[in-house]
Amino acid sequence: MDLNPHQERAVSTVGHCTVLACPGSGKTRVLSERAIRLLASHDKGRLCAVTFTRDAAEELKARILPSCGADVARRLAVGTFHSIALSQLKRLPRGQKPRRLLSDGERMAVLRRCMAQHPIEATFEDIVKNIDSAKARIRTPVFADPGIEAIYIAYQDTLASEGAMDFADIVLSAVQKISSGELLTLPVRWLLVDEAQDMDEVQVAWVKAHGLAGIEVTLVGDDDQSLYAFRHAMGYAGLIEVTETLASTETTLPLNYRCAPNILNHAAKLIAHNKERAPKRIEAFRTSTGDIQIVRASDRWDEADIVADRIRMFGIDSEWGILGRTNGQLDPIEICLSGSGIPYKRTGGKRIWDRKLGSAFLGIQRSVLDGGWTGAANALAFAGVAPAYLNSREVQGEGDCMQYLANILELRGPEGDHHQRVAGLLAGFSSWTEQARKGRVELVVHGVSAWLLPHCKNDQQVAMLNRLESSVAKLSGSLGQRLRFLTTADNKQKSAGIHLMTLHSSKGLEFDNVWIMGTEDGNLPHTDSSEEEERRLMYVGMTRAKNRLILSSAMDEGVESRFLEEAGLI
Repeated sequence: MDLNPHQERAVSTVGHCTVLACPGSGKTRVLSERAIRLLASHDKGRLCAVTFTRDAAEELKARILPSCGADVARRLAVGTFHSIALSQLKRLPRGQKPRRLLSDGERMAVLRRCMAQHPIEATFEDIVKNIDSAKARIRTPVFADPGIEAIYIAYQDTLASEGAMDFADIVLSAVQKISSGELLTLPVRWLLVDEAQDMDEVQVAWVKAHGLAGIEVTLVGDDDQSLYAFRHAMGYAGLIEVTETLASTETTLPLNYRCAPNILNHAAKLIAHNKERAPKRIEAFRTSTGDIQIVRASDRWDEADIVADRIRMFGIDSEWGILGRTNGQLDPIEICLSGSGIPYKRTGGKRIWDRKLGSAFLGIQRSVLDGGWTGAANALAFAGVAPAYLNSREVQGEGDCMQYLANILELRGPEGDHHQRVAGLLAGFSSWTEQARKGRVELVVHGVSAWLLPHCKNDQQVAMLNRLESSVAKLSGSLGQRLRFLTTADNKQKSAGIHLMTLHSSKGLEFDNVWIMGTEDGNLPHTDSSEEEERRLMYVGMTRAKNRLILSSAMDEGVESRFLEEAGLI
């Protein structure tokens, strides 16, 4: 993304801080170009570029070094907030070395010890969430639940006594030690921050500390793409806090190089309804008009069927981003694509075939195919058979899966429900193995489904099982070929065109075609989040599309999202 002469002059007018508001695509490119210009302008100045992920840091480094040459490598540092702050802590004077960083598993074990010391009714997930929230803030934490506060104090005391710290302590500790004078700021002239709208309170304090020390700061971000309030990102408020603390220049780079102009115009009309945002105009660089469609389905399964049909119509080699508000919304379309033999890649969540019901359904078929015990045992566990019946060495003696089932019946006797379940599965195996040998795969699939059906916990699982059955039955090939297509990594590698992911996971990506599912009130916007954050989420999803944008909803899930009207789409 090139800067025009007016923008170039504005960027060069650096006080302590330059804020580049970049509502279009290419924030990383803007940051790398800024870094290249600064390094080229001075033969001694040191520069540090900071971002949120290792992948983004590597991309920045890959963009900067080829343009500047290897000789500038000694003047350049690129890393995440946490890696850079940890390198600072490692330079503490002798005798003040940083505490040992715990792995995530070690951290969870320490927390469980503290929970055992202070037992309360709150769930482990709630306790972790509250402690993470406390450590994303500079101020002394205030807890609504005194029990969680007691666990937090015990956790912090335990870390201190054992000379340890967790991931959240890294930047927080650096900020505290800079404030107390124990730690110096980075020895650099320029500090560049990517995706600055995602900074939390501690990261904002770290940036301000460096700016107040005389380091020239550049923030690149888009407050309209701040999606991580649930991870304590400050968004627009964080950008304002830095600009008000430091003498700042703000420049907006309005061009979007990705989207067709009509797609961008509708997205801009939607996001304009947010009040807490930087005023900016958003312009499309492209001139060719894109395709926008609104689809109303009867239910979520009908919606998924329409998506799969439309993908087939445009060609399965075309590039699609299929986006949902939650991972669960993507299950129906994954099943429909599987049944159609359309390769896909699912990002950011477990595939339906890797979860309890899908794994049990395929596991039995795998055991039918190879005689293995694991798939059948997992399916029996799903059906409620006690692990003691499945993990016993007496059961797992000589033979294959059918012999193990017979062993259970012989050793355990006709006691309780487990006998009927195991006997039913053994009888089924005798038939299914013969049908598979004769190539009658559909009979195997229907039989396995019929055995699992009584063990489904609710109507939703029943509907899911019926769809799983239909999906496998519609595939062609032998049982082994169908299982390989559904379960192997090879399916993912061939799926370059079709991507299933949540709206959150789509941030930073782009696709020729984008389909946003579930655009109903109560889902998008979702009731668990603020309306402004949900509007930003919808805006991000819409602006992933280069040429075609389709938005769909299901009648039995509620009325169409108010965001469609706000965007001028209905």
